[in-house]
Amino acid sequence: MILRKEDTKRGSWEHFLLRAAREISLSEAQYEKIDSRYSQLESILSSSNDPLLAEAHIFVQGSMRLKTTVKPVSEAPEDLDTIDADAIVWLPHAQGAEAHEVLEAIEQRFKDGSRVQEGIKPLRRGVRIVYADENPGFHIDVTPARAINGNSEEKGEGKLEVPDREMGWKASSPIPYSNWLQAASEQEVTLESLVVAKSERSIDAATQDPLPDYQDYLDQDPLRASIKLLKRHRDEWAIRTNNADHRPISAVITTLATHAYLDVVAESKSKPLQPLDAILEIVHRMPRHVDYTELGYQVCNPGDKGENFAEKWNRPRDGESYRQAFYDWHANASSSISLGLESFETADSFAKAVKESFGMGPAFITEVNNEIPGDWTIPGRQDGVTRNSLSMGALFGGASGDESSQAEVKPVERLG
Repeated sequence: MILRKEDTKRGSWEHFLLRAAREISLSEAQYEKIDSRYSQLESILSSSNDPLLAEAHIFVQGSMRLKTTVKPVSEAPEDLDTIDADAIVWLPHAQGAEAHEVLEAIEQRFKDGSRVQEGIKPLRRGVRIVYADENPGFHIDVTPARAINGNSEEKGEGKLEVPDREMGWKASSPIPYSNWLQAASEQEVTLESLVVAKSERSIDAATQDPLPDYQDYLDQDPLRASIKLLKRHRDEWAIRTNNADHRPISAVITTLATHAYLDVVAESKSKPLQPLDAILEIVHRMPRHVDYTELGYQVCNPGDKGENFAEKWNRPRDGESYRQAFYDWHANASSSISLGLESFETADSFAKAVKESFGMGPAFITEVNNEIPGDWTIPGRQDGVTRNSLSMGALFGGASGDESSQAEVKPVERLG
């Protein structure tokens, strides 16, 4: 089948986005380094004599559990220049304890047991262990948790609550949330596959779940590829617009993208989609799943409606800043996810736009262009500008007919 020029351009941009999602994923060495540090948490907790921490069970939560972690942006300001990992310490003996008691016990245990260059940093709902001596640096945020009254499940399953230094105990259900996202990702959009490549203890000792296997993390379905691209774009956007303090949190992006993905799954059953169409639609549909009730703005954990990831949007003093930052970011992301479908005047202008949006440099663009068929339109260029046509222009000492006309071409309207 002979593809139209505009179809090859869409295919080229689709390949670019999927390669970009893989490029911003952690390397195997980075992943293993985090795994080794994460594994030390068990021994630190097992050395405790505090009855509150007895029989603790540790498991990873957040982007590491969801397999959506991305590399930090190079030369970023603080809090955007390190890899973020999150762990839950489930405490079966914390029923009846005050939130501040549990937080103090966790903080003291890691101050006594950790051997890191920087001091243990108290957080609102736990502590942060910073591994600044690594490159890139990373940190593990450790949050204690207990089962809610009536939840008899073991090892962090079901609905939990976590201690908050200002609010007491707050709802949090990380395992039901990750189970929801995993189930969503396994629902297939009608399109081509996106997959790239897939002891005895004492009763008081801590136990620990392992991190997901690295290959499971690296393999990409349409949903996780979209989330990784959106998170990298969010970081680049926050730096460029000085919005680091109010940038959309990953839980909001991930939840809205997953809801949108489920919309796309349902619609694709009657109207098959290409992978690129699925990604564009996921981004476009995200704001539809922000709810507003008498309680304010809601982006809730589907596994626990008591956990609202958009709770900062409802703050009296700076809630408007969080809300506005989300909608400003989403408008920019909707444009950026379609950059390769535009016709830029020059390769340099396209490379600049990609760098601003996703942090990818010219070398990566060249690498990806060399992977697509030579007769396909290159992402971000006028229909018909291919690697072959550019080579022919160089061979005869000038630009090809397609390339020479670029000075007269203006960017087309962005999709999304």
